[in-house]
Amino acid sequence: MSNSAVVLLGGLPFTLLAVLFLGLLAQAQSRRDGVRRGRLSATDRAQLTAEARELEEVAAEVLEAARTAVLLAERTATELTAAEADRDAAWQAHLAAAQLLEDAAETLPPEPAEATASTETLREVALAARAAYKRGDLTMEQLRAIWSKVDGWDQSRQDRSHELSRLRAEDAEAARLYHVAASRARSARRAAEVARVSSHALTQEAADAAYEAQAVQTVLRDGRR
Repeated sequence: MSNSAVVLLGGLPFTLLAVLFLGLLAQAQSRRDGVRRGRLSATDRAQLTAEARELEEVAAEVLEAARTAVLLAERTATELTAAEADRDAAWQAHLAAAQLLEDAAETLPPEPAEATASTETLREVALAARAAYKRGDLTMEQLRAIWSKVDGWDQSRQDRSHELSRLRAEDAEAARLYHVAASRARSARRAAEVARVSSHALTQEAADAAYEAQAVQTVLRDGRR
């Protein structure tokens, strides 16, 4: 689990929920100084018994909600860890793609001087060479040399253009994937934070409800003496 997930979860796995709950209840029971004592009438006992039962039901419901919230907090913390790992991996991939593009731009051979000529001009050169060959002004070897030069320049330009285009596309895709992963990590962090706060609040609420029920039971016991 990442440091972010540990911080957000607050160290509250479900196995500690019962311990925390009982600890809060024990502290609450030690604060009974203000509870009124004295013998109770039958009517008072009946009312307090009903109140204690209702409070116990509320405490049980809230405790179940707290258990669910803690499990959710654990799951969202795990999802946050995975999302942050994906984001970091996407960032490294983006850096690698950007470096490949930079290296290619520096190491690929520059376009030849003929690159200033347009495709139409090159076509005209090829046609003129063919016509010269037909007139007998060029030998077959000379014609092939001209075509090879024209075709070679064209192939070199295309290869260079295709390679750079491919690397630019990979760099752009790597950047896009990083931004998607970063957005998911931010969403996972928000969800983990909400779940953490909810789990702590419901755990405290369950302890408070249990204390109130216990306080009423204490009054009932003292009232029977």
